[in-house]
Amino acid sequence: MYFWKYWRDTRRGVYIYLGLLILSAFLWVIGMYQANRMGHISGDPATLWMMDVGITFALSYLCGLVMSFATGSNNAGADIGRGTGDFLITRPRSRRYFVWAGWTAGLFEILGLITFTTLFVFAMSFWATGPVWRQLASPARFTIADKGVMDLMLMLATIVLTAAVIYGLTYFMGVLLRGGQRGVIWSLAVMFGYSIIGSLLKQFAGITLPSLNLADLASHPVQHWYLEPRIQIVGWSMLALAFPFAAQVVLERSDI
Repeated sequence: MYFWKYWRDTRRGVYIYLGLLILSAFLWVIGMYQANRMGHISGDPATLWMMDVGITFALSYLCGLVMSFATGSNNAGADIGRGTGDFLITRPRSRRYFVWAGWTAGLFEILGLITFTTLFVFAMSFWATGPVWRQLASPARFTIADKGVMDLMLMLATIVLTAAVIYGLTYFMGVLLRGGQRGVIWSLAVMFGYSIIGSLLKQFAGITLPSLNLADLASHPVQHWYLEPRIQIVGWSMLALAFPFAAQVVLERSDI
């Protein structure tokens, strides 16, 4: 029941996002097609490949950030703030159910949108630069394709993990403050404060905090043991799961 309610509350935003994505990609492909016809797109396959991956990552990462805030603002706390929480909480369901059902529905929604964005944008980008790829011999195509599958999987994993952490934080703040907009504002404040503290610690104490941009996991040399990529992945995953547990504790102890 609550899964369906969650979808009804968020489906308009999903449709608007998908419409803007498809329209933007369509206009971009038209521009790339004209550039292809005029011979403006050329270069070695490695450069084109990095361009395709870079464009895909930038748009997918933006999708993850935007949808994490938008989806996280729709939670049991927001229902209470709107006045519909009294009706929900009196249903024959535990408060734990509403927290975890809403969090799970939102997470799958974000996962689906990020996956669709990644595959769609990459396919459009790859198609737009098609004339150059078609000039390659078949063995070279397969070599790049094998590398591409791994690149896309790693890209998707880091974006989803980043989105899960931000989504969980926004969801928890919404339950704690009983409002979706307040949850987004305080979530942004926490992230901004974390960045400021990290910059100060690095400048004055030589301490490097893990970055919220998980795409940087393997792009910098490891200076401290806790910055090792596998440790960071486990740590951020545990934090992402800790937020709904914390939201459950807050909601169960709230007087409604």
